[in-house]
Amino acid sequence: MPVWSGKFQYLDAGGAPLSQGPCQFQFDPETAVVAPAGDTPIAFDLGDVDQLAPAEWDLKLTLYTGHCIVLKQFGASFQDMSREFLAAWRDRTVRCLLLEDLEEIERYNGAANGAPAELRLYKSNLAVLPHTAAPLQWRLAEIDSLRFDQAAYQIVLESAGERLVLGKLAKKTDEVMGNLGGALDALRTQAALSLHNLFPFLAPDALRRLQTAMPEGRSASIADLALIDPRLPDALISRAVDAPLKPYFDALRARAQGPLFAGFKFIRPDEAESGQPESDPDAEAETGGDDDARESATAPLFFWFFFPLPGNLLAWEATTGTGRATYFFRAAADLAQSVRQITRGLALVNFRREPIYLPDASLEQQPKFHRYAIGARKLPDLRALRAAFAGRAIHSTLEEWTAQAIANR
Repeated sequence: MPVWSGKFQYLDAGGAPLSQGPCQFQFDPETAVVAPAGDTPIAFDLGDVDQLAPAEWDLKLTLYTGHCIVLKQFGASFQDMSREFLAAWRDRTVRCLLLEDLEEIERYNGAANGAPAELRLYKSNLAVLPHTAAPLQWRLAEIDSLRFDQAAYQIVLESAGERLVLGKLAKKTDEVMGNLGGALDALRTQAALSLHNLFPFLAPDALRRLQTAMPEGRSASIADLALIDPRLPDALISRAVDAPLKPYFDALRARAQGPLFAGFKFIRPDEAESGQPESDPDAEAETGGDDDARESATAPLFFWFFFPLPGNLLAWEATTGTGRATYFFRAAADLAQSVRQITRGLALVNFRREPIYLPDASLEQQPKFHRYAIGARKLPDLRALRAAFAGRAIHSTLEEWTAQAIANR
């Protein structure tokens, strides 16, 4: 690990110096250390850096606490140090945004909403890593509109009232627009083929309406699907609910008080492996059990349903594959809005379970889960998801599951 020598300032949220002077600076893919001469070192996770502002001869790191570290007077080695740290910070940030296991298409240097940024385009997501603003990610399936503003020479993305403007891409502008459009078209084409195979009785116009009502990664009301074709609800349930999970589905359906919602996502090749049933959450936290990516080896799609229950609860049941539990969330008065927000949070973390149910202490204190704690700080939808989580019932036996489900009410 290279070690660089220079000077530093450690500033509080108001800009007052807490410590300063000569130091040595070093970092690896996860951790950085500022070691002042004759003083206590400052060690931090690269993911703890919310903003990074490189200048010609100094580098300002803004931590999530509001404190700042300014590195300066590193001499001729500064440019190499700054460049290597920026690359390591971006890679760590991508891991904390829970994107590192996705298939990457390309990287670009440009601007996002006016701030210099690196853009990383994946087959299903777009990561935006600005220098002077908080990093973010957009799921391509959430994009409602993609257009090119010829006058401003910018690419404009819109999703659920949010707007992302990409610019300063120079000769790469057409390539970025083409790759974004191509990725979106590929997702929509894959969805059309998958849904056609599932529901071959739908006429082309009805299939198009279904794709609009229930795009990949979103939830739709079963009642709305019935308006497209009255056969859809029963056909969806028969195709989406695996036999071992049908008793749990039926029990929730019998208790539901309000409209059901359903959705699906694509199963990536690296996810297509069956897992073991979930166990006690505390035991999983202690042993480090990870039920991420345990999907059915035979089904190309992963399905879920939401059931509104008494007491302003929403039950979320993944009905494809094994190794899952029923998850319960607190719902707001606007049921459809709660379903949308919870679905966004689930999709944002690619339906991993640990970021949802593990207690704050496990995320903060166990190194293998710490990136989830950082992700919760950086991703508002993940914070909202964890705040809404009310408990879960393990798929062991129907009797044990029922007892846990009642306890969560």
